[in-house]
Amino acid sequence: MLRRIWSDLARARNLEIYITALLAVGLGLLGAFDVVDDRAVAATTLATLALLALSNLAGRHQQDDLRASIGALTTAVHQAIHTDVPVDRVLAVKAPALDEDLRAATDIRLVGVTLSRTVRDMVGPLDRRLRAGAVVRVIVIDPDSAAPLEAFARTLGVTSPDFYRPRVDSTIEILSALALLPGTAGRIEVRLLPFVPTFGMYLVDPGTADGRIYVELYQHRSLEPNPCFGLRAERDGHWYGFFVNQFDTLWESARPVPLALPPAPAAP
Repeated sequence: MLRRIWSDLARARNLEIYITALLAVGLGLLGAFDVVDDRAVAATTLATLALLALSNLAGRHQQDDLRASIGALTTAVHQAIHTDVPVDRVLAVKAPALDEDLRAATDIRLVGVTLSRTVRDMVGPLDRRLRAGAVVRVIVIDPDSAAPLEAFARTLGVTSPDFYRPRVDSTIEILSALALLPGTAGRIEVRLLPFVPTFGMYLVDPGTADGRIYVELYQHRSLEPNPCFGLRAERDGHWYGFFVNQFDTLWESARPVPLALPPAPAAP
């Protein structure tokens, strides 16, 4: 109690309450010992009551101001929720560079058709994270399934389903080379999907509170850039969990590809 009183006095908080209490105590002592006459006691009593009334009035004003602020905030939140947000605020024409997101990532997951360009562009960051012990999981289409035919039918400018095999092979070769680099403490896992995913994904530490997901929407027979949107674990609870589950579904639907293992250390 004494610490609270001292803290209030140091911060000049609730001063009117302490003044009222001191006046009441002083008034009681003066009256008990007949130090002052009745008129002085009555005048001091009225002053104390006036100070107490002003204190109560100030408290009520603060409560009214707080209610008004809460009401205004509630109205603003409801308006923000029910307002139609332009889609341009949600969709971008391409996924952002992931270098900053990958700087300390320990769980990296990629989904795409072939990801040949994506993996090639991310070789440096992936190498650094693998050396730090990160786990990298990659899903691309299976060139030995019907997926290349589906992708060919959907994609403008591709002249044959055979277009996809060398690109998938290139992705696997790059990932195998990364897995074989000396000093790699992490691991790479690759799976091949027997159908074309409807969207690509880049997941960075999806199981943590700081997780990020970028979703790239695939289109049909168009050369326009793929629209993309981002999700945050701390902001987009339901839909964030939805796309994490989608990765798990794709992972379970795909077949594993054994990558080349690093050579065993020579015996001493």
